[in-house]
Order: sequence, then C-alpha cells, then structure tokens
Amino acid sequence: MVQPETQSKTWTRWVILACLVVAITASALWFRRRPKLVVVVHPERVSLTETIASSARVGGVQESAIGAQFTGTVEHLFVKLGDRIQAGQPLATLRNEVTQQQKAQAATSVATARARLAQVSRAPLRSELDEATHQVTEAKAQVAQINADLTLATTQFERNQQLFHNGLIAQSEFDISQSNQKSLQSRLHSAKATVKVREAKLETLKNTPLAEDVLVAKAQLAEAEQALRVAEQQSKEATVTAPFAGVITSINAEQGQTVGANGVVNLISDSLEIRVDLDETNLADLELGQQAILSSSTFGDETFQGRLTDIGAAVDDARGIVTVRITPDNPPAWLRPGKTVNVNLLTNEKVDRLIVPSTAVLRQGSRSVVLIVQSGHAAERIVLTRPTIQQGIPVSAGVTETDEVIANSTGITAGQAVRIRR
Repeated sequence: MVQPETQSKTWTRWVILACLVVAITASALWFRRRPKLVVVVHPERVSLTETIASSARVGGVQESAIGAQFTGTVEHLFVKLGDRIQAGQPLATLRNEVTQQQKAQAATSVATARARLAQVSRAPLRSELDEATHQVTEAKAQVAQINADLTLATTQFERNQQLFHNGLIAQSEFDISQSNQKSLQSRLHSAKATVKVREAKLETLKNTPLAEDVLVAKAQLAEAEQALRVAEQQSKEATVTAPFAGVITSINAEQGQTVGANGVVNLISDSLEIRVDLDETNLADLELGQQAILSSSTFGDETFQGRLTDIGAAVDDARGIVTVRITPDNPPAWLRPGKTVNVNLLTNEKVDRLIVPSTAVLRQGSRSVVLIVQSGHAAERIVLTRPTIQQGIPVSAGVTETDEVIANSTGITAGQAVRIRR
C-alpha cells in the first residue's frame, strides 16, 4: 500500500513538469512572434558619372562583298589581301559567255529590224510597177482566151449531145466533148482568181509604202536597239571596280574560279566605327553625341575617345538588344576592322543618385524591390536601379533620403514585424 507521503511527492513532480512544458511553449511562441531585429540605413545622395560598359567590335563604316551582277569566271585579278584601294579602281575582270551571246543575238536582231524597216519604207521601182501591170494584162488575156475556147467547147458539147440522143455518135465522142467543157470551166475559174491576185499585188505596189507598216517596223527596230544597249551594259559590268576606298580583307575567288553572289573580294572602308550591342533597357539613357571612352586590353592603359553617332532603328526581339555605333575621334594606328575593344559610354556625366547597399535590393523577375521599416513592419517598395557601383546600387526612383531601408532583406517578407537595431 502506497504511503500518502509518496503520493504527494509524485504529484508535485508532475505539476512541476507541466509548468516547465507550459513555460517552454510560451517562450517558443514569444520568440517566434517577437519582431525581427534588422539593421536599417538611410539612402545616401551622391554625385556620380554614369556609364554603360560593354565590349564591341570594330568595323568599317562601309563593308561589302564586291562582285558583278552575274555568275562568271575570274579572268584577271588585280588586287591581293590587305591592299588599300581607291574608289573606282579595277579589282578584277569576269568572263561571262552568256552575256556575250546575248549581245551578239541583240546585234543580229537590230540588223534584221533595220532591214525590215528599209524594206517597208522603200517605194516600188518603175520596172516593178510595169512588171505587175504586165502580169495583170497577161492574166486578163488568158481569161479572154479561155472564155473563147469555152464558148466553142459549149457549142460542140450541145451539138454532140443532140447527135448522141439521135444515135448518130458514139458514147465516147459525147464524153470527150463533155469533159473538155468542164475542164475549160475549171481553167476559167482559176484564171479569174489569178487576175484578182495580180490586181491586188499591183494595187499594193501603187500604195507602198504603207504608213502602218512603217510604224510597226520602227517600233520593232527601237525595241531591238534597247535590247542591244542592255546587253552591252551587262557585258561592260564584267569589269569589277571598287565602289569606295578601303582595304581588301578577303579574296573570295582566284583567277580561273567561278564566282556568284558572294563577290570576288570583301572590301572595308578606311573610315572605322565601333558597333556595340546593348540591352534594350538602356534605350532611355542613350542620346546621339554622347562621349565614349574606348580601350583595348591588348594595349594596356591606352585609351581614345569616340562619339555615339547612331542608335539602331529596331530592337532584336530574339535577343532583346539594340545595336549602336560609335565613331572614334582620333583612332590609334593599331585599330583594325574585326578587333574587339572595351567601351565605356558616358550616359550621365554629373547626376545625383541615392545609393543603397547591394544587399538591400531584391530581384523579383523583371523588377527590383527594397524593404523599408514602416510602423514597425517591413514594407515593400519597387525601385528603379542603375548599374552597380563600388558604393552600392544607385536608385533613380522608389525611395527617399528619409526612408529607413533594411540593409539586408534576405529572409524578411513584406508585412513582417521588425525592430530596428540603432
């Protein structure tokens, strides 16, 4: 049997244990719900120079693959890689059998059209008119003769027909007279047709030249001459010349090789430019005439200046970039097409910005936010930031100098209770 004293001690231990559990739970709840201790800073206003840093490629103001407007074989090549040439200087000659054949065919067509025009424009000779008149007279005389023969043959046929019915002549004799009559009738029809043809020919000669024939022949000649001019121009283009002064950077075909749309040589102008691909978010900061500081890691600390002279008319939607062009003021001797250089484009030479620690800015997709202390809680502010500098991140909008910005916002959510470490 348990003694009362023992029961009292057991009960006391359970009470103490229960009190400890309650105390620990209450402490945990208080610890979890107590405001989080944070360090805050006030945005600091500083005056700074803003730049956009990037790498870029050097190119010519003009770059082109130089060739003819047809596919041909290189007959002569007058330049070599690295040559400096002047505008209009011959680079190569191309042989094109097709254009030569077209030129010869066009010349033949012109000669034919001229002969045709001369023919339709010429008046008939007296001898031609006399011959045509004689042929008409001869045809009419033949008609008259056949008419006379047909009259006699008809009379003979009618007489033999009567005799045949009376049984006085044989069938064969009657058939001969009938056949002779029909033959003469056919000859008469043909002779009359000949008279009409020869009369029409005589009338045409009398009316020659016809105005409409001359107009058609002149139009045909003009068309043939235009085709010849085009063919001659195409054959002249067999000589490839430089459209601008520059340097030969590539030979695409040697003598004897066939070239097409890729051209004979690649030519880059003496005037150089720097082409920079920038993110489209920089468009608001770009302005023609802005100064750029240019350098190359190959040549150490040597720098030279340039000016922004062109901002791309369109944004590459696949990459989200815009290409800008910088013209160097006094390019150094080592600057070459195709070389990569470093670019620092000055977008704002003197501008006041508020600076916050880089740890204070949170990136949420395409936007940037900071957390500030407001009425004992963390509040979210969307900010517009600039490229990071040594002192921190410049902010152009979203906070003021009096705001208490949480210096390290990692692990803190908007609306959470906070307390400031002073």
